[in-house]
Formats: sequence, structure tokens, C-alpha cells
Amino acid sequence: MKSALSDAFSAGRFPHALILQGEPGTGRRTLARLIAQALVCRRRGKAPCGECPACLRAKAGSHPDIRMVEGKGDSGSISVEQIQEMAADAQRMPDEADYSVYILVFGEYILDAPQNKLLKLLEEPPAGAVFLLVCRSARALLPTIRSRAQVFQLMPPSEEEAAQWLEASRDISPGEARRLASLCGGNLGLMQGELESGTAKEAMEAAAAMALALPGRGAHNLLCAAAPLLKDRALCRQALVRLGLIFRDACMLRCGGKTLLGGAPEAADKLADLPLKQLVRLPELAEEARQNLERNANTSLLVTQLCAGLREAIGRT
Repeated sequence: MKSALSDAFSAGRFPHALILQGEPGTGRRTLARLIAQALVCRRRGKAPCGECPACLRAKAGSHPDIRMVEGKGDSGSISVEQIQEMAADAQRMPDEADYSVYILVFGEYILDAPQNKLLKLLEEPPAGAVFLLVCRSARALLPTIRSRAQVFQLMPPSEEEAAQWLEASRDISPGEARRLASLCGGNLGLMQGELESGTAKEAMEAAAAMALALPGRGAHNLLCAAAPLLKDRALCRQALVRLGLIFRDACMLRCGGKTLLGGAPEAADKLADLPLKQLVRLPELAEEARQNLERNANTSLLVTQLCAGLREAIGRT
């Protein structure tokens, strides 16, 4: 990804639209801001230099040619009005730089109406305008939008690299840094959040317990393992994300892979004994439940339906 962006920038062929997808905490916004800073930097050969007035204003969030468009409300949805305002603004020439850069941060629920407005803008982009779309998954965007942008996937660094970074940036011991890296799968954002709130461990334990209980006889143990999710929507959200990663790891192991992200290798290994045809359905169910949670679904009903769906997917009743 870095070489592709650098080559396009050096050749003066930077794409008018990029999609930066990845789990929260993987640095999507940070990368978008860094790209925007490079595009407005006055030292083209060293962009982003971090020292010129343009870079300093970009880092401070005050550069006139960089605009952030973020969703509002609990769902973080970007509205039609926001896209219309951005489209009108994009028709003007940049104030100082060679580009006008728009960073669109999409929430968990992306509405079709503003996407259709955005599509018209991407079909005939104004000269000098660059749009950086930040989202969890490009699949949530319209296929026509994806076809008009380059998509880049952001992944967490290795647990060792993440631990070294956290140890260097925060006043914690090497052992604690390694523990957090393992707990959060190397996700730097989650690691920092765990230092402040301490909920990642509880979410991982709940997700691992659900994964371990899933193949067993009867649904009682699975429902008991899922019980902590009922008391806290934020915890439920984190646990569903972690559960999806564990299911992904199980699929990976079943296919002979070794790279695990869920932080619960024992649970993933146990699930990997299931037929692949059953396994591939599990990550979809966890993601569907997470999306329904963002749409303010009743937590108790959602968790109950998820448990029933998971049992059905693996042929258990």
C-alpha cells in the first residue's frame, strides 16, 4: 500500500478517491490525515515533510484545503446535506495547495441516499479534489462507489511490533505491553482504549466462552456464555467484533492457515474441527448481529437470535 501511494504521488497521478477500510483502531483516520498532509505539503520531494507551514497547519487541523466530513448521531451516518455541502465546496479551486482533500469518516451504518449523492460527485470529480473514504468495510459501500476508488485494507501490526510501540509511547512495563498486544490482537487503538477503560479483556473472555460453548450439546451453555453481553451494549459490540475474528481464525485454521487475529487460539482450534461449509457462515452471523446492534436492535433479542442462528449454522438445535 505504501509503495503504491508513494508511486502515484511521485508520478502526479494520485487517484481522486481512496477507500481506507479496517477495524476501528487500525489507524484509518491517522493514515487519511497523513495522506491529506502529504497532498498539501509544499516540499513535494519530502512530502509530508512535517515542517513546512502547510504540514504544520494540516497536523493542527487548520489547513484550508483539508476538510473532515463525519457522521453524526449514535450510528455515525453521513447525511445527504453533508454530501451536498461538500459537493458545492469541491467546485472551488484550492486556496493554497494543489489539491482540495475531503476525508469522509463513515459510521457503522451507511445510508444509500448520501451514497448516491456521493456517487455523482465521484463520477465527475472536480479538478484537484481528492476524496478519502474511511470505513470499517468497503462492502458496506455501493459497488458503483467501490468501482470508482482504490481500496486499501488496514491491518494491525504484529503483536511484537504493537507491544514495542506501546511500551515506547506509554509508561508501562514490557510485560504489560505484551499482554495488551496479545489481548487486542495488535490493534493499537484497542490497546490504548484498554489502558483507559479495561473492557477488552471482558469482551474477549465472553467471545471465547461463546466460541468454546458453540459446538457442545444443547444451547444452554452458549446462552450462559453470552449472558454478559446483555448488560452493556458497548461490551456487546466489542464481543461481537472479537467473536467474528475468532470465527475468522477457525476458518483460517480449517484451510491450513496460521495467522490468527482473535486472541483465542484454543477456541478457534476447537471450532476448526467443524466442516468448512458450516464455519464460513459464522463470521457473517457475527457481523450481521453487530450491524443490527448499531441500528439499535434490542440487545436481549439480538443475542438470543444470534445464539440460535449460530447453532443452526453448525447443525445443532
